[in-house]
Amino acid sequence: MASVSTLRRFTAFSIIGIATALSVPASAAQPDAPAPQATAPQPINATNFVRLTQSLEASPQQPGAQELRVSMLRWLAETPDYMVTLCQVMNLPDQDEAAKKIGLDLLMQQSFGNLVFQIDQRESSDQLSRQVAGVESALRAYAAFISADPALRIAAMDTLAAQQKVGTLRAHLAPVVKAECGASDNTVMLNPETAGQGAAAPSPFLGGFLRATSVVYPLQVGQWKALGERRYDDVAGGASVRFQQPGNEDGWIDVYFYPVGVLDQEQRAGLLEGERKGLLEARSAAMAGRDDMSRVQTVTLKVAPAQPDAANSIEASVLDFGFVRDGKEYSSVMLLAIDRLYAIKLRYSVPTATVNRKAARGEVETFAAALLPQLDISNSGGCGSVPVTARDRLRLGCTGTDPVLPVVGEGQREMRFEYAPPR
Repeated sequence: MASVSTLRRFTAFSIIGIATALSVPASAAQPDAPAPQATAPQPINATNFVRLTQSLEASPQQPGAQELRVSMLRWLAETPDYMVTLCQVMNLPDQDEAAKKIGLDLLMQQSFGNLVFQIDQRESSDQLSRQVAGVESALRAYAAFISADPALRIAAMDTLAAQQKVGTLRAHLAPVVKAECGASDNTVMLNPETAGQGAAAPSPFLGGFLRATSVVYPLQVGQWKALGERRYDDVAGGASVRFQQPGNEDGWIDVYFYPVGVLDQEQRAGLLEGERKGLLEARSAAMAGRDDMSRVQTVTLKVAPAQPDAANSIEASVLDFGFVRDGKEYSSVMLLAIDRLYAIKLRYSVPTATVNRKAARGEVETFAAALLPQLDISNSGGCGSVPVTARDRLRLGCTGTDPVLPVVGEGQREMRFEYAPPR
């Protein structure tokens, strides 16, 4: 199975996703490709994007097709109006010769079809419908490819075409979309500047898009002082810092930092649900009941702006619950925020006799409101290929392809994460 997973479109110059290194585009492999159709008008907009997508479906090897794809990919990446998430649904094999020739073109067509569906809908649509539309667009282009050259057949695409023919494509894709969409690990960049050069070089999320991160944090937040850091064996697990009030050993706040990338609303919800389920699994036996955990609520918190004119607030999710340990009742709170490619999670547990749940939650929200504006998170790596304006919108906190030495003032400490490319 190819590692073709989560080709994620953000409002940026590059598209993030897992793309196989498909070395020869069909347009290069087929010099005698059929003629006709249009080249990209300038500038590309939502209206002609639909027409151009249909043109590539009907004639994917038309003269100038690869340049057209690159232009469309760039527009797709730069437009702030749409979000495309492509998941591992076409199952393109790494070693298949035909997939090496046309697989990258099919991936791009999948992204174009996904976006066209959103343009036509003119309103929010579910993820499954978007994925189905993207695959159907790729299937139309695939049909044109194999009509011109039967040697370009790919078994995985034939399977999808068969499902479409009998009307079961949506049902076939439903469990795949549910399982695969939202994955943020093992992602790579598909760059419009290199998409037409015959190769999509693997560039994973950790070690590619994100190669180094600096987190500068305060050693004191209100009356809470940092006691120490903990690094986790799995680099994707990040690190945590423990804060405690001097002379008060009843409770402490652990602040976790771990990389998550750029997430859309569905992916954020999935991350939050994963954290919530983790708490339930760890503490449910000690709770009065599973319903003892509060509903997730949203709070707006100030943060340090990524750029002078960028937004300076984010939404964080918070919940609270109670549990019993060694015969003692505890109030517990979790707050989860996402800022500059990182999840920032706060966990606080304290004896209920000292602080009740409502008060504990208030303490965590107050702590977060004081901490977040003081955090300086800077990232470097492949994210540096994203235009500055897009970085502002996305709060990537990306300083460029190379790390920049942060300013660490008095009363601050730096945590540095370095991510090596996978071998």
